[in-house]
Amino acid sequence: MTGHANLYNHELKCKLTMIGSFGFGEIIFVIVIILILFGPNKIPELARAVGGALGEFKMAQKSAEFDLSGFDQLNRENAETKKKETAALNDKIAKMAKDAGISAEGKTTDELLILISAKMNRSDEKSADGSGSPEKGETLRTAATEKEIEA
Repeated sequence: MTGHANLYNHELKCKLTMIGSFGFGEIIFVIVIILILFGPNKIPELARAVGGALGEFKMAQKSAEFDLSGFDQLNRENAETKKKETAALNDKIAKMAKDAGISAEGKTTDELLILISAKMNRSDEKSADGSGSPEKGETLRTAATEKEIEA
């Protein structure tokens, strides 16, 4: 089994080196074909054109890499700013809940907002008509929400 693996690895290495390297004979053959097709007077022009195209390609590649790195930096800065703003907003909501007498422990920000809103609506209803009965359009609350509001 080990002999077969070594033979396979050797064949693979030979194929890879043949693909990536040209021998002296192949290089001479390509040069002769280029001379026949274009003539000795056109070769300097071709070399300049190929060199210019490669230079432009490399400049465009570096420019694209620079643009992408700037875009990544901007995204990171925006994410950090959004994270800070969200944390500040969550702190304000927790403070509002505490001021309203609602325990913020174990509750999400959305739950706190619902409880604060319900407590404000309830106090508005009590002050408006003194009865504390819900209006027709008011949504039903869960039993847990009612307990939090009364606490």
